[in-house]
Amino acid sequence: MESTLDILLAHNAWATRRMLAVCEKLTAEQFHERFDIGLGSLHDTLLHIVGAMQRWSDRIAEVPLRPSPEAEKRPRTPRELLAMLDEASQALRSAAEGASATGEGLAARFAVTFGGHEPLVFTRGAALVHVTTHGMHHRAQALNMLRRLGVSDLVDEIDALDWELAEGPQAA
Repeated sequence: MESTLDILLAHNAWATRRMLAVCEKLTAEQFHERFDIGLGSLHDTLLHIVGAMQRWSDRIAEVPLRPSPEAEKRPRTPRELLAMLDEASQALRSAAEGASATGEGLAARFAVTFGGHEPLVFTRGAALVHVTTHGMHHRAQALNMLRRLGVSDLVDEIDALDWELAEGPQAA
């Protein structure tokens, strides 16, 4: 039986992958079109989701942070973001597995410093829930952008129940 954490991680990767697959069909102009929601474009919003997965996997594993892909300020294609997503998803799953295997498990606390401010202390479990629900929040914004573009390829929704029907343990 899969744990709730396994479901959150698998759904997060699957749903983001579905969004990027739809974006592969867009023109570059559509992918970068500016909106008054999210991070302003499909590109920026989806890059932010993947970048957050990378950063949080590093924080949870307590390894040096990789440079933020958003800070590079260079556009990526949906295909490039898909490759980055695969790497970030695996890193996040590895961080979760590593955290679960320690004595304190997901209740272990670690400190995070944002922008030179005082460190904040979180449990690994809360950080994992944060990064997956963070992705859900921004995917909803991206779905809104797609709808504003008139894209109807994502006819069905991409919530956890849709994941389970398509990919989860009951799908087989």
